[in-house]
Amino acid sequence: MANRKKTVKKNEFKVKYVIPEHVRDVYINGAYGGVTPRSEISLHMYCERGPIPTSVTHPVDNKGQILLDKEISREVGGDAVRLIQASVIMDVTTAVALRDWLDGRIKIIEEFKLKEANKKKEGQ
Repeated sequence: MANRKKTVKKNEFKVKYVIPEHVRDVYINGAYGGVTPRSEISLHMYCERGPIPTSVTHPVDNKGQILLDKEISREVGGDAVRLIQASVIMDVTTAVALRDWLDGRIKIIEEFKLKEANKKKEGQ
């Protein structure tokens, strides 16, 4: 007996999202990336902050007490730290879809802020 595929016409399509255990929410405030040799987009999202010192030297008084509120020296490796939170590589089609999705979210936020600003003006 031949294997026959049934064509089913539906008016909806359900997508199930599976969230692996290792997925976590991260805060980002910047991105760095470029174009790969395969003409894909490489995007590294980071959180930028000031550096944490690699060491701090504090003075000790005559009684042997460490004066933590004073510093003799501080070693810091750089002026800023960019902690990469996630890296993604995508094709142009996906990048355009992501851009469009972000544009939609930005528009919603800007409209909300405008409404809030108008409410404040009306209340004054």
